[in-house]
Amino acid sequence: MKLRKKYAWAWILWVLSFAVIELKAILDDDKAEGDFTFSHFIRRLIVEKGKVGIANWAFRAFLLGVFTWLVPHFNYFGLLQ
Repeated sequence: MKLRKKYAWAWILWVLSFAVIELKAILDDDKAEGDFTFSHFIRRLIVEKGKVGIANWAFRAFLLGVFTWLVPHFNYFGLLQ
């Protein structure tokens, strides 16, 4: 498999950026309520208390669609061919 260098570097930079942001969120001593990692942020958006508007439901539907697509997109690590 031949990788194109610019895409390989872009993905490497994306993963490193994500790791830096996550690590900073985990180690940050000045955490505000709900101001943690990416998973905390997403959970906070999904489990919003009180009246939930159409935008929040649209976001929930979008996330459901993304995660439904993501699993087969990774093709079970090449096990299904």
